[in-house]
Amino acid sequence: MAKLHGVKTLDKVNGEITKVAYDGAEYERVEGTPRSVGKSGDLVLNGHRHPDLKLGGFYLLVRDEGTSLLSVRDEIDDFHGNAVTDGDSILFRKVAASQSSLEDRISTNEKDIESLKSDVAALKVEAVPKYVRIDKSEAKAGDFVKFPNATSSYLTSDKYYEIYRVDGCGDPQIYDDDGDSYDTCGKRFEVYRKVSAAEPKPERLKVGDYAKVVGTARNGYCGRGDIVKITEDDDSAVPFKLAFVNGEYAGWEDEKSLVRAADEEVAEAKRKQAEVKECKRWAAIGREVSEYRIGDIVGYDDRTAFETNGFGEVVSESGGGTLRIEAVDNFGDVERYNVDPDELNLIVPVEARFDRK
Repeated sequence: MAKLHGVKTLDKVNGEITKVAYDGAEYERVEGTPRSVGKSGDLVLNGHRHPDLKLGGFYLLVRDEGTSLLSVRDEIDDFHGNAVTDGDSILFRKVAASQSSLEDRISTNEKDIESLKSDVAALKVEAVPKYVRIDKSEAKAGDFVKFPNATSSYLTSDKYYEIYRVDGCGDPQIYDDDGDSYDTCGKRFEVYRKVSAAEPKPERLKVGDYAKVVGTARNGYCGRGDIVKITEDDDSAVPFKLAFVNGEYAGWEDEKSLVRAADEEVAEAKRKQAEVKECKRWAAIGREVSEYRIGDIVGYDDRTAFETNGFGEVVSESGGGTLRIEAVDNFGDVERYNVDPDELNLIVPVEARFDRK
């Protein structure tokens, strides 16, 4: 059984979950390691990091059919004992419906007071200006530039430098640590905008958005700097299910480990993935990329160039790195063209032509 869906948080103290609801019943936190104090039917908030377990997900406590020890079933439906022996995992037990005692009501009031204190503290934090990363194309005077890995002696890594203007080429201009004007043209940097509690918060990432991994990813799949796409949001402590740009599973991550990816970062990731895919296609037939051979049937980028649907045959090299292509024109005559290999698409390799066997 994979992680449970539909578990709702009912109460927190100091940011830690103390009560949840699942399948019509309420469950309260029980202190102690799940395997030591748990029993079948309890819930486990997983704190064990493993690719086959969702960190921050709830699992049903069951008995391992092979060992009879308490365990949970992970995302691939195997028993996973480490989830119930890890000190970071938390046990929750179903509570019987009953009239609240005076002691319970006092306890609830104390929790409400603690929750209010947390809210006040959060408001104080929100009043402090924050910086939100934006796309470089959105930069304007008053925004900030940050150099993650500054190599100049007059720049400091991860320091925010205010942009005093953006030149006609779209390059932010700042003052460096020596107070001199500094042109960011050709440099590697990120652009940020200052926000405060009075300004709208940046939109939360949602399903379909592309993000960049900036935290220390420990899910066993993606790593810092990877560009990923959000494919699911279950609103848990680790809410985002991810996929790489090629669609492959990239694990689950929490919100603080991700920032919205800039359009240019997504485009670059897709370009690299396309290159990898192209290399694999050519390698599958034992060739380097764009390694055409005499007898190959090819197509041209401009389908009207070869006429008759844009197909032709490689007949020789024509010098200067170009290939000579023979194609039948609209009048049934054989025409020859000298074409750059980068403008061709392989339709049928010569090894696969039935007419040559």
